[in-house]
Amino acid sequence: MKRLNYKEITAVITGASSGIGKSLATILIQKYGARVIGIGRSWEKLQAAKNELGEKYIPYSLDVTSKDGWDAFYSYLYANEIKVDLLISCAGALPEFKSFEKTSIEEYEAILRLNTLAPAYGIKSLSPLINKGGATVNISSASALCPFGGVSTYTASKGALDNFSESLSCEYKSISVSSVMPGFVRTEIMKNQEISTKEARIIRFFSADPNKTARKILNRVRRRKCRIIVGADAHLINLLYKLFPKKAPRIITWFLKRSKLSLFSKIYTLLPT
Repeated sequence: MKRLNYKEITAVITGASSGIGKSLATILIQKYGARVIGIGRSWEKLQAAKNELGEKYIPYSLDVTSKDGWDAFYSYLYANEIKVDLLISCAGALPEFKSFEKTSIEEYEAILRLNTLAPAYGIKSLSPLINKGGATVNISSASALCPFGGVSTYTASKGALDNFSESLSCEYKSISVSSVMPGFVRTEIMKNQEISTKEARIIRFFSADPNKTARKILNRVRRRKCRIIVGADAHLINLLYKLFPKKAPRIITWFLKRSKLSLFSKIYTLLPT
């Protein structure tokens, strides 16, 4: 397939009221004149984004974990004769860092619904409306590149999403499918963590700018890349796992344990000292 042309396309982006999702919407609208249907739960945040980005930004409130909600969204697009060129599943959550032993099944299921099932619901519902030559993009995580202790729930959800995306890229012939694995980005994803102001500053220092990350994602999606790794930390994790596939998860777990961040001190299932 030819490179994806973003000029005046119609894009559907989940998690489009903040973070990477909003940065993607901003670039598509301001640089390419695209029409973006921004999906989120908070109508207030969606309206704020619309006030900032203008008429090209169309807010749509939707619980992405609801298959019925996606079906209703399909009906909305169909009734308004809206076809989609680009579907980006950006909505997701990072649960509190802790061992699986201390994670309830309800917490585990909730993360799987949001990080894994929601993108599948979106593709299943909207694929009949995606134009030939279009693309769908799933925002996974660098944790999908290498599992490690304390994030079993998150890693499971994002690893499944990455494998799901790669499988789809082998199945779909008329649209491209990309899996994006970014490292730490300065977004609200750390909101579920109990961290001090000092630790927040440290994490922010090592996190990538969401606008820069969004530009890199769009540049590689344009070239129909199947697996997209973004961020120095993500590339380092990928390299470490390639070189030491058996030891890398334990090396990362050991490193996090030895760090003096309270963020990781509550993790129960870590390597012994």
